[in-house]
Amino acid sequence: MASAEQLRIAHSVERRVVGVDERVQGVEDEVQDVGKKVEDVNDKVQGVRDKVEGVDDKVQGIDDGVKDVGDRVQGVDRKLDDTNRSSSPIAHPPIPNSERSRLFAGNLLRDNLLRWLSPSDPSMNHNIASKAHHDGTAQWFFRGRIFKQWKSSASFLWVHGKRVFR
Repeated sequence: MASAEQLRIAHSVERRVVGVDERVQGVEDEVQDVGKKVEDVNDKVQGVRDKVEGVDDKVQGIDDGVKDVGDRVQGVDRKLDDTNRSSSPIAHPPIPNSERSRLFAGNLLRDNLLRWLSPSDPSMNHNIASKAHHDGTAQWFFRGRIFKQWKSSASFLWVHGKRVFR
């Protein structure tokens, strides 16, 4: 009887070991899957790194091109200054192009400010109001007693009301 009990216990332990073994095998399979995914990610990261390096090379090329354009603009600026020096009298030294650009921008700003501050053209306002006028507007007022009294006495007229824009 004792040996039968020992056999039953041994068999139970063996089933449990097999179950643990199967679970360990499942975990190993999952770890292998994770390892494959990490390798895929590494490959993708390497691909991105290669593309970034390509973009970096292109940006460097553009930067070199911009520097070349800047050098050419400075050369043209120097040539203009040289031309100005050779064509202008000595009593009036030439104005460098950068200063000339600043003066031009200042003049534009001054002109815009003067235009903004100057009074508006009343004929434009009259023409706009005339086009917006509808026949019969305010006839009740012009035909009324208050307007007739004011017109005959030439005194001050104060009009109350709401402005309506359409």
